[in-house]
Amino acid sequence: MESLAELSLWEIYAIVCGLLGALGILFGMVARRRFAFAPSVLPLIAIALTTPVTERFVIPVLVQQYPVVFANKDLPKKIDQKTTLTKIDLTDHIYSYFYDLDLDDDWFDAPLVKSAQLPDLCSFLLPKFVSGEASLANYVYQLKGKDYSFSVDSSDCS
Repeated sequence: MESLAELSLWEIYAIVCGLLGALGILFGMVARRRFAFAPSVLPLIAIALTTPVTERFVIPVLVQQYPVVFANKDLPKKIDQKTTLTKIDLTDHIYSYFYDLDLDDDWFDAPLVKSAQLPDLCSFLLPKFVSGEASLANYVYQLKGKDYSFSVDSSDCS
């Protein structure tokens, strides 16, 4: 199932469409004895259900079971002119966010960045801490080959 989560969204839609279309054909063939229109209508109905089934059932299940795979699908992603989110990792309830910084100087003060970002980080992380999904979040910034980092846990958000 993880291999399905690693596919692009259009590929997931295509697989669901193919499966629903095949089921529509199968049920249409079975039901043709009672309903003459079944072989032509049921596959079309099944294919028409592709979008709602994919959006309401398939993707939410995949996101819940493989959150990191889905979080990394669109990466790297420019956050602002100088910051790029490159990777998200989840290991033992610890989220790690990796960023590349494109700054002209070598100055970076992780504690200052943490204090400036803490309200926004806590509004995002607090539900994850409360639910037990996460116990810690690490933020790792790479600037000119050097790593700067800080961590946020539930005590930071209380």
